[in-house]
Amino acid sequence: MLLKRDMLSKVRWVGFVLAIAAGSATSYGQIGAQSPQPQSTSIAVVDMEHVLDNHPSFTSQMEAMKAEFQKTMEDFETRRKKLASDFQGLGASLAPDSPEYKQKEEAIVSQESKLRLEAVNKQKEFDERQAKLMLETYNQIVASVTGAAQYYKYDLVVRYNRKQTTQMNPKKPQSVLYGADREVIYFNPNHDLTDTVINMLKRDIPAAPATAVPGNGGKVPQLSGNTNGSSIKK
Repeated sequence: MLLKRDMLSKVRWVGFVLAIAAGSATSYGQIGAQSPQPQSTSIAVVDMEHVLDNHPSFTSQMEAMKAEFQKTMEDFETRRKKLASDFQGLGASLAPDSPEYKQKEEAIVSQESKLRLEAVNKQKEFDERQAKLMLETYNQIVASVTGAAQYYKYDLVVRYNRKQTTQMNPKKPQSVLYGADREVIYFNPNHDLTDTVINMLKRDIPAAPATAVPGNGGKVPQLSGNTNGSSIKK
């Protein structure tokens, strides 16, 4: 009789434990079902180099700046040659040990030193102007990329370069190494914002002041085809 009671108690105890375990599993299952699921990230690409090459004003501004600098350097070279000619001509009219010779020699050396300093300062000025133009242009492009990405609901825009895939040639080993080093291996062409950004820049830049950084200005970006003729999808 006592043995029968012990076995009955054990059966009830096992049943109690199994019931608790089943309830716990149900509770964990409900918690897991209520957990938020990770959301996918919407990604687009843009060829920054191609955008820069097709910027409505950058190339012309840079070429004008280079032409101005080239003319300035040619003027410096003309003045330097004139000083060199004057220095060589001193010996033809004056004795090297005469006070007048030394006075004119010092004057020429002083002028040449000032000319060199002027050329260095002009180079520095050109470099700063070039950097400023690059920064303004980059900010314009970023503003347009941001406007397009927000309009098409992209979470991330990645830089790529189409030349890395279109110009790989085994006869030019360097081009293959360059192409194989690309960061973006594959993307859906429908998510290429390059042409959209170019069209936005062409729409906004001419009407904007030269020193302003145009964005989308609250305008809806113009829909455009991408490189393979298909349109951007949201």
